[in-house]
Amino acid sequence: MSDVTAHLKRQARDEAGRLLRWWSDNLVDTVNGGFLGEVDADGLPVADAPKSIILNTRLLWFFSAAARALKSDEALVLASRASDYLHRYFIDAGAGGVYWLLDAQGRVIDSKKQAYAQAFTVYALAEYYLASHDLIALKMAEALQDMIEARFWDSGRGGYIEALDREWRPLADPRLSEKDIDAPKTMNTHLHILEAYTSLHRAAPRQATQARLDRILTLFLDRFSHPQGHLRLFFDMDWTDRTAGVSYGHDIEASWLIWEAAQALDDDALRDRCRPVVLALAGTTLHEGLSPEGGMNYEKRFDGHFDPDGEWWEQAEALVGFVNAWHMTGEPGWLDAADRVWAYTKAQYGAGGRREWSWYAAASGREKIYTAGMWKCPYHNGRAMIELDHRLG
Repeated sequence: MSDVTAHLKRQARDEAGRLLRWWSDNLVDTVNGGFLGEVDADGLPVADAPKSIILNTRLLWFFSAAARALKSDEALVLASRASDYLHRYFIDAGAGGVYWLLDAQGRVIDSKKQAYAQAFTVYALAEYYLASHDLIALKMAEALQDMIEARFWDSGRGGYIEALDREWRPLADPRLSEKDIDAPKTMNTHLHILEAYTSLHRAAPRQATQARLDRILTLFLDRFSHPQGHLRLFFDMDWTDRTAGVSYGHDIEASWLIWEAAQALDDDALRDRCRPVVLALAGTTLHEGLSPEGGMNYEKRFDGHFDPDGEWWEQAEALVGFVNAWHMTGEPGWLDAADRVWAYTKAQYGAGGRREWSWYAAASGREKIYTAGMWKCPYHNGRAMIELDHRLG
């Protein structure tokens, strides 16, 4: 083991433990049960903040993964807390699927069924099953995958649609967030269905999980990957491309998740198809998306707009993506890139400190955003630390 791999592995494992402690100490809701919906930019709890399915399932995933990776009984207890809250409040016992948003007391605020949220629930429950051996969690993950296939798969043209209302009817606005293009099929939702299906197939492989994972992975190769080493991001129902730019964080995140899916399927021909796509995504990210200082840029739009102020999650995904490319090729430049990103993340985002990572780099001068909430979870950075600890071993 080289000096670089040794120190990255050691620091990643230490950071996974620090992140576990911060989220354990700051997110438990002792009044209403489950976990708080938000911790503000100054690290103070927001007791009346709504609770999102995204935060709850990402907490469930992280605590489950940390329980396994760090052999932590405390993390498993917290994972069980997240699982219990999910079962009690987020699952729609009448129409099926999971709700999007609850108030602080667990009452439904937004009942829409976002495919992205159903996928994250599958992802979290599969990981929780691996940590706890809870067969109820596994059966629910399998049932939710069946529901995704029945409700969101476009049987005529292929691909998964974005969202439906509580009763599984079309929505006027299916977008995941306000910054997204109003498109019925998106790369981002497909990416998280891909990771969920990979996790479920690894946890409990069946003919159905294999066929579904193979289908969505092939869809990534055929529809979402671009010869220039980027991803196509937004589509109409008929697959008319409406992509308006490049998302460097998604490019590098997809690179290693595509490879993980191919590895889970253990198909040499499929791996051969994926390999150039994976390395092209990682290579373009390295040459276009990484700043001279070692930080990830955010995006480049086709209208000429360029945003260099990467968010915390892109730094985390770059760490895994570059280490994955190093594993695939043995070329030391990839490992050097990961080391640069890690140094930058410690200097600019507070990694290695006593708090959760900041949303933006200190040098960006951007206004501080909440420390924990719907879109600020320990999933990207916690997963990156667990992945590095494992991959560099």
